[in-house]
Amino acid sequence: MEKVLSVISPDSSKPKNTYFLFILIAFVYFYNFHVNDIWTPNESFYADAVREMFESGNFIDIKYNYEPRYNKPPLTYWAIAASNAIFGLNEFGIRLPIVLMALGSIWLTYLLGKRMYGQSGGFYAMIIMALGLQLLAVKQYASPEVPLTYFFTLTMYWFYRGYEDRSNKYLMLSYIALGLTVLTKGFPYIIVIGGIVGFYVLLKNWGQWKQLWKDIVFLKLPLGVLIVGAIGLSWVIFMYIKDGQAFWDIYYTETFGRALEKKSNGMKPFFYIGVLSWTIVPYSLTFFYAVVHWAIYRKSAKQALFPIAWVLVMLVIFTVSKGKIPTYIIQAHPALALMIVPMFIGEKTPRLAIKIIHFFISALLTGGIIYLILELNLSLAFMLIPALLITATVMFLIKKESFKFSLILPFWAMFGFMIVFSSFLPKMEAFRPYDTIGEIITQKEIDRITPLLLDAWLIQNLPYYAKRHTLRDYSPSMINEYATSNETLAFLPKDHLTDLDFEYELLWEGMIYNFSSESQFFKYVMAVNQALKGNTEKFATYALVYKP
Repeated sequence: MEKVLSVISPDSSKPKNTYFLFILIAFVYFYNFHVNDIWTPNESFYADAVREMFESGNFIDIKYNYEPRYNKPPLTYWAIAASNAIFGLNEFGIRLPIVLMALGSIWLTYLLGKRMYGQSGGFYAMIIMALGLQLLAVKQYASPEVPLTYFFTLTMYWFYRGYEDRSNKYLMLSYIALGLTVLTKGFPYIIVIGGIVGFYVLLKNWGQWKQLWKDIVFLKLPLGVLIVGAIGLSWVIFMYIKDGQAFWDIYYTETFGRALEKKSNGMKPFFYIGVLSWTIVPYSLTFFYAVVHWAIYRKSAKQALFPIAWVLVMLVIFTVSKGKIPTYIIQAHPALALMIVPMFIGEKTPRLAIKIIHFFISALLTGGIIYLILELNLSLAFMLIPALLITATVMFLIKKESFKFSLILPFWAMFGFMIVFSSFLPKMEAFRPYDTIGEIITQKEIDRITPLLLDAWLIQNLPYYAKRHTLRDYSPSMINEYATSNETLAFLPKDHLTDLDFEYELLWEGMIYNFSSESQFFKYVMAVNQALKGNTEKFATYALVYKP
């Protein structure tokens, strides 16, 4: 029994326990990561763009649905393409680099925590980072959020090593990583990361102005700017030379334009405070307590100065920015973890407060696991998970070793929650027939130049599965007109079939989510769950028809 308890509440000072937990984290991240068709909308843009890269042999010009897509830099596309070159053009190959970079971000957080606070600090930083709710939500979603988090964290880790160790090697590596960050999401991140670094150096040398100047000189900023520009802006410069203002107008709108010119309903100064309340659940409440802790023990806050600067600069920049999206804060997750860790291992540890917070959150998650099992009609065998959580908690309370266990209990509760929820993902495919539609079109050997006409909004993953140009908002009358002189492939609500005035072959009919996006994921999961129980009010019956 002692061995079992030592596994549940491992010694954080032993590296082998870190490696063991990292393997378990990897299991959660890989579990059912490839079973779902490409999600709409954002993942579809990257999946189809990469498909078109292989189709055309052109990996520089990014196109979605056979139209230029200048919105984001190419590194995410290239990472996915490299994976697809090895594993084939499929959901596994598309999502694999995203999962690997998510795990890489977690490991870098461990390395930062270890460098700042020792082995135990790295251990706890890793578990806080690993099962944060918002990172889990995007861990297998082919879009720039996770690659950005990886290269952002890599930049911060190499900067910290270079600056604190006075290592030119790590400093130069940090500039290379920053260039890759820019090549992932755009040049505004030069300002974000530059702001964090500048604020940290300023705080660390406050009142020591000669040392501050020496540190600024050490950073070798002119060389750094040259490295970052050569890597990060290479694609932007090439595309501007190639496509001119047509490229720049879209690219600028998606970068600085989103921050400075996007319409908003006001500054919303507390928007990201709200995001912080859930983004690293199950440790979000612990983070807010850490803020209070550092406010009280300001003299001790120097040890957490780097993550404090990291979080503050990101909050200020993104609060001032007009465009506000919760995912912008994911790149602060390592810093949030690093602000919490000293409370777990320091001398002034608020044991009672942490135990109350963690047992409360874990109890909620345990209840959530039970609810999921019953609501989603999952196997009752999963009830073993909450049973184990409750049993372990009682045993540690009896042994009077509850504080050490309380530090990792939210991790185990979230671990169990994710295993249960991820087990529902395959069931969702009953109402996501996009790959089936694509297979039917492929088997029919319809000419690839024949577009797919949609009597609806653009279902963003259909260009990927249909392997052809998809045209939206084609009414039945427009489809009729098109069919008079063209081979016709159309996808429309079944009750619109009576409006077609030509003979057609019905290739497929079935239910499709009656909303243009699956990105409001909780609502979508609930809609699918209700549909599995017979209530399909959130879905509509569609038909795929063909006329030679």
